[in-house]
Formats: sequence, structure tokens, C-alpha cells
Amino acid sequence: MLPEMPQNFQRIGSYILDHEQSVAFSSIHVISKAIGVSSASLVRFAKNIGFEGYQQFKKEIQSEMRHRLNPYDKVALSELDELSEDKRLKKLFQNEYNNLRYTFANIQAIDLKEIAQTIRDSNKIYLSGFGVTSHLVRIFEYTLMSSLDKDVSVISGSVSDYAPVLKSFANGDVMFLMTFPPYSAEVNHVAKVVKERNGRLFLFTDSAFCPIYSMADKVIRCTTNSLLLSNSFVGLVSILHVLVQMLYLDEKHIAVKSRQMTISMQESGYAEIEKAEKEIEHDPRRE
Repeated sequence: MLPEMPQNFQRIGSYILDHEQSVAFSSIHVISKAIGVSSASLVRFAKNIGFEGYQQFKKEIQSEMRHRLNPYDKVALSELDELSEDKRLKKLFQNEYNNLRYTFANIQAIDLKEIAQTIRDSNKIYLSGFGVTSHLVRIFEYTLMSSLDKDVSVISGSVSDYAPVLKSFANGDVMFLMTFPPYSAEVNHVAKVVKERNGRLFLFTDSAFCPIYSMADKVIRCTTNSLLLSNSFVGLVSILHVLVQMLYLDEKHIAVKSRQMTISMQESGYAEIEKAEKEIEHDPRRE
């Protein structure tokens, strides 16, 4: 946003980017004096970029810094080891509950409505994720295709795997890209292609530290705190589930028809399998 800001805001923004640590842990008066602007200007700057005020903006910077300094050690293993099994289990459940609660707290209904409308309006839907996240992308693909009559493609695997699919991305298409620490290098390539072709990019990630954060048209932030070097995906899975249900309810007549066709296709498939099994039972040579 910096190049499009008024000159006074550009001055503030540039200072913040260059002195993040001091901004995070100094008072508004100290920072305003250092930049050479009024405290009121800092408040207006924070509101201009979407925060309720300067204090909320400052807390966001502190949160980002904590994430970068220690992205995985959210729960102290040593403390858990010293607890009884019941208390340990309670804390682990509480951690997952917090992941879900914080994820939902970051979401606004208007954002999900915009995403749902974009899915309805888009010519084609692309879903992208790498590593562990690719499995969640496949879940999202299945739920979309089971309930909606839309053209959905998945971008995953190595560059040579996804290049034949990504080459078809065009203006009017939308890309859902999911990436969490450690962020896969491939996401930079995918995001760049989307923006070069004037497509819409919806990003599901955990932090503004994500390398393609600034490229996204809309960001859905999912809290992923975990004891492991993998992430907790309870927030992401829930958001995707809610999103598909919103689509289903908004276009119920279309969704019901699509769901019925999916069930019919499943039934015909199982019928063929059952028929084949009976034939094998009567004539083992057919196997």
C-alpha cells in the first residue's frame, strides 16, 4: 500500500518497516517524536490500513515478531512433561480449541461472503497447496465438486507436475492458495502467475510473514499452533467447511441437484463393483 499512500503516511510506513522492533515495544509518543509527526498522525495511519487504532496495530506487530522469533515453540514440552496425564490432555485440547477460536476471531462474515461470491462468479476455480497442505486442498476439492457444478483444478506436486494445469489459468479465474510454515517455494511461482494474468488470489495462511501475503486479494489467517513441526489445521479445515456450506445454502437449488448427481454417480459405481464381484464369485477365472 505504501506507494499509493499520502506523503505523510509514506514517511510513517517507511519508518515502521525499517524500525519494526522499536515500534513494537515503544510508546506512541516516542515513535511520533522519532518520525517527526504527531501522535494523531500515527492513529490516522493505523486506521487507514484497516485497524481500529494505533494500539491494535502495535499489538499486531508484536504478534508478528513473536511468530518469526519462535514459530513452533508455542507450548513448552518440559512443562507438559511434568503434568499429570489428565492435565496434559486438557492443555493439548485447550491448544486446539484456541487455534479454532483465534482463527474464527480473525474472520469477518463479509470476507467469506466475498469469497463465496467470487467462487460463483469465476470461470474456473484453482486450488493450490504443497507438502502436507496438499491433502487439505484435495479435501476442499472434493467438497466443492460434490456440492457445486464448477470446474475445479488442483495445483500441487513438483513444478513439472502442476505446470500443465497452471498454464490454463486466465483472467476471470480464481486461485485458492494454502501455505503454512515452512512456506513452500512453489507458492511464489503460483502467486506470480495468478497476478500476471489478472486473476484473483485468496490466501489461507498463518501470518503476514508468509512471502506472498502482500500479493493476495484476500487473506484468511488460520492459527496453527502445535507441539510438532507440522501445523495444527483445525482452523483451516473448519473455515473451508463453513465456506462450502455457505455456498450450498446460497445456491441451494443448484447445490441439491449437484449433490444428487454425485450420489447417483456413486451408486452406479458401487453397483458395477457389486456386479463384478458377483461374477467373480460364480466364475473365479474372471478375476
